Amino acid sequence: MRTGGTQVIRELDRAAEPRVRAAPARATRLVDGFTDGVVLLFAAWTAVYHLGLLFRPPTWVLLLVWLGGAAAIGGLYAARRGWWTGPVWRQPSRLPVGRARSAPRWLIVVSVVAGVVAGTSAGLHPSGVPWWCAWLPGIVSVAASAAYLLLRRGAPDGEDEADDGVRDSSGAEDDTRWGTPLALLTGAGFAIASLFIVNSDGDDAYFISRSVATATTGEIPLKDVIFTSGGADEISGEPPVASIEVLAGAVARVLGVHAASFVWYALLPAVTFVAVWALWRLVRAWAPRHAALCFAVAAVYLLWSGMGGASLGSFHLLRMWQGKAMLVSALIPLLFVYLTRWAERRTRGDLVLLAAAGVAAVGLTSSAVFVVPLVAGAAAVALIAAGRVRAGLVACAAVVYPIGTALAVKLLYGDTSVVGRVHDAPGSYRWVLLHAALGVIGGCAVWLSPWTARRGVPALIATGVAAVLTVLIVPGVLEAAADASGAGQVLWRTMWVVPAPALIGLLAAVRIPIGRWPGPARAASTGAPAAVLAVALVVGGTPVWSESNGSAVASRPAWKVPASAVGTAREVVALAGPDGLVLMPPGVMRVVPLLTVRTHAVNPNSHYLKLMPVPPRFIHDRKVLSAAVRGPRSAKPEASEVAAALARTKVDVACAGRRDERGLDLLRNAGYGGDRRVGRLVCLFPPAT
Repeated sequence: MRTGGTQVIRELDRAAEPRVRAAPARATRLVDGFTDGVVLLFAAWTAVYHLGLLFRPPTWVLLLVWLGGAAAIGGLYAARRGWWTGPVWRQPSRLPVGRARSAPRWLIVVSVVAGVVAGTSAGLHPSGVPWWCAWLPGIVSVAASAAYLLLRRGAPDGEDEADDGVRDSSGAEDDTRWGTPLALLTGAGFAIASLFIVNSDGDDAYFISRSVATATTGEIPLKDVIFTSGGADEISGEPPVASIEVLAGAVARVLGVHAASFVWYALLPAVTFVAVWALWRLVRAWAPRHAALCFAVAAVYLLWSGMGGASLGSFHLLRMWQGKAMLVSALIPLLFVYLTRWAERRTRGDLVLLAAAGVAAVGLTSSAVFVVPLVAGAAAVALIAAGRVRAGLVACAAVVYPIGTALAVKLLYGDTSVVGRVHDAPGSYRWVLLHAALGVIGGCAVWLSPWTARRGVPALIATGVAAVLTVLIVPGVLEAAADASGAGQVLWRTMWVVPAPALIGLLAAVRIPIGRWPGPARAASTGAPAAVLAVALVVGGTPVWSESNGSAVASRPAWKVPASAVGTAREVVALAGPDGLVLMPPGVMRVVPLLTVRTHAVNPNSHYLKLMPVPPRFIHDRKVLSAAVRGPRSAKPEASEVAAALARTKVDVACAGRRDERGLDLLRNAGYGGDRRVGRLVCLFPPAT
């Protein structure tokens, strides 16, 4: 038993042994360069867009300026071997200091055991396991991991120490020959699947409407376009810092296509492919061996993590057209890649990509102002603790633009608080990293990542990520952050600091101690962890395309709302005409901002309605009218309230379900008539004046 335990320790200690890596294949370099180019170009667009917020030119002017800048960036990037690959500071001429000092191996045992306990407890908390069983062992695990890694790396001038013999981790690894075709096929498969899976999301009333407004007017929508034609200021908590929706609308206007069609038929599959490749790049950079197997397990996790609308799988294949989904699924993995490359190579190009990733993140979502600092901070603190002070400090270049944006928003827009429920640590973990089998696997993957990631910078950054997650799940931390920031309703997104798919994939690289077993057994042991993980994920998870996850699979590429609702909404909008106001059941009303910003719905999204900077009567009337036609079994307001609300809002077309007799009676009692059947609705019109 003692010998077996010693063997396990040795295998864990060797789990991320460095090796000299072959240069990546040409196809790999080309796609890597393409994704880097996407980050640089989108960062440039975001900077141009933010200048446009000041000067407010037409979007075609912004596109011209951006294209000119894009040509310059493309030329510099294409000739990037000189300045681009030069070091920011000179490497020392001396060789690294001997071998790393030894550290007590019992720290590995403590870290691994405590990490397994923490991950298991976090995943099983909904089943009754106390939450302290997650965060307290998590602290022990992180402390033991950090102590071991820092003791082993204890060179007196660690800042200039070489990275365990690994000179280039930009994606070169030993099995790109198999992994690159797998990643390309997986990316293409995910991209195609994204066209057919329909999973409606109420937030599209905001995101898609901004693209529709841009395509319609040719201008940046600075004020509300969901409920009014710019008659109210921007929605509270949603300052117009994100640039992705305006870019989509501007391009759609130039191409002469509907903005929603451009987003769902062109942008969605393209970004989905980039996100898959970003995952592959992170796995290649961090996996100690068998990167293809690690990537395959990570892809399985994404496909079977459909246990909730906030899971990383639901924010990947199902919702990639939203900027926040692009951030968590594509940019955060790339940011970890850039942080790793910077710490290992310290070239000017890596620093530029780090800074550009910070700019691009802000262009995707305002949540970047706290997510990016968490990601960069996890890496910077770990590097500084390891003695790489300059590398850690300069890595903070990624947070300059997000923090600057946060300060500018606070100065220009004042209160940007997001009203809504504040999720505590257990709730945030359960929302993002899930529960039961997948929650256990995800938690164990995080706290064991210092041992499953490649030794050197990846292990250090993984330790930093585990430390940040552990701090976040300590009771009271998120609540205190909510009180300080006013962003409590979205602070569950702090869990995005964990690149869970990649970390779960790294578990497939764990070596099984088989001693002197024959060759076939050794070969089988290579794929055994990946096979076990894949089976556990499939058995314990839920497919993202399942009905239980709110998804449906269309027979052809489709908009991400029910086709019947689109047809009905389009007919009702035509009845109301330009500048009209329509009332329908919520499921149909939410489609209106996706179609047009010339005609508006009474209440396409209740969450955004309560955040509107308008008089309380405006909000109250629309809530009353929504309740009146919500459904045949819903509670109804008083007839006098409905009549008064209709008179004040001046609804042009009011519709209720054919079976909603009480709702139709409320409309008729207010003087509406001229019944007309539209799909499953009966629509009425105001009395002639």
